[in-house]
Amino acid sequence: VRDIRLEIEKETLVQNATLPFRIQKLTFRDASFTDQYMSRILVLLKDITSLVELEAIDCVLDGKGEWDIKEIARSGKSFVETVSLKNIVIQNFHLFFDLEGMESQINQLKRLTVASSRVFMVACKLAKHFSSLLYLDFSDNLLVNNRLKETICEGAWPSLQTLNLSENSLKSLKNTANSVTRLPKLINLDISQNNFGEMPDVCEWPENLKYLNLSSTQISEVTACIPPTLEVLDVSANNLRGFELQLPFLKELYLTKNQLKTLPGAISIPNLVVMSVRGNKLNGLSKEEFVSFKKMELLDASDNSFICSCEFLSFIHHQAEIAQVLVGWPDEYICDSPLAVRGAQVGAVHLSLMECHRSLVVSLICAVVFLVILVLVAVGYKYHAVWYLRMTWAWLQAKRKPKRAPP
Repeated sequence: VRDIRLEIEKETLVQNATLPFRIQKLTFRDASFTDQYMSRILVLLKDITSLVELEAIDCVLDGKGEWDIKEIARSGKSFVETVSLKNIVIQNFHLFFDLEGMESQINQLKRLTVASSRVFMVACKLAKHFSSLLYLDFSDNLLVNNRLKETICEGAWPSLQTLNLSENSLKSLKNTANSVTRLPKLINLDISQNNFGEMPDVCEWPENLKYLNLSSTQISEVTACIPPTLEVLDVSANNLRGFELQLPFLKELYLTKNQLKTLPGAISIPNLVVMSVRGNKLNGLSKEEFVSFKKMELLDASDNSFICSCEFLSFIHHQAEIAQVLVGWPDEYICDSPLAVRGAQVGAVHLSLMECHRSLVVSLICAVVFLVILVLVAVGYKYHAVWYLRMTWAWLQAKRKPKRAPP
């Protein structure tokens, strides 16, 4: 449904003789609603018993949430399981009501997205009635830590497994972690693109948390605040210069666009399967680093300033499985130095023997020259070469003496 202004009074969907409809998803795009029309729409949509997903994108709500709660409740329960609201404009969003009385209409919801819609809180009383909700996306809104405590109060969102709070105005990682500890079933948490800045030494997290996204949060180091239960951790696009954490269950680690000069130590993350260090400051990879990750299946080390040294190239050319492990190989692995091979693909560069073993080659040349001289001296001594040289020199001197003029 596109580009409309809904004005519904007494219409009903029962007039259609083909009920029940087999519509499963309904999308409103660029539509405009009022409080009165919203109440009527919510009642009418219940006639479509097959409807399980409702979506509204780039719509305008001209109202404050003063819906006819009694009429909506009398019309029975909703069959919708997924609601997605993206870029909803509410002119007076700060005056929007808390939707008290809608509790009976939301307890069947399993997935809820309210993104880019200036959400700054959800009333605790309402949040407690999302009893079946598994997935909640509040990305790109106006949530702050003080309001988050109200939104995630004790007993709210009791079944929630996935929570997306990215692109909000959260400032304290410690307080954010404390808030989500009230979600006992939480597994997946995205708090990326918030300005945390610093990471405390210790934090409390939900016991079952396995996936954590902390990318683009302005952190400069990682501490024991990171929960040891994690299987997937994303700390991309920060200012990290190192990564030294004991994460025994970690399987995927994303460190893209940081300041790392070496790979993290494998001992502290022994079960790692996937790692990305793309866009860091790595100068190369060594055989010792590579083989220390026993379970590594995918490594993205592209877009780094590789110094194509003899040692690095030797490892690359003699490690047979490198092509299967490195993501983007060979196109995205480019030499930055030495100057003679800058811009060339790492896998295509072969340095000469002189470039790789200069000191050895010079030593060999000196040794050969010395041996030649030694052989010449020995041969000369054996065959009296010195006497012959002296006689030859005397003869030459005699030949050069000028003849005396006759008297």
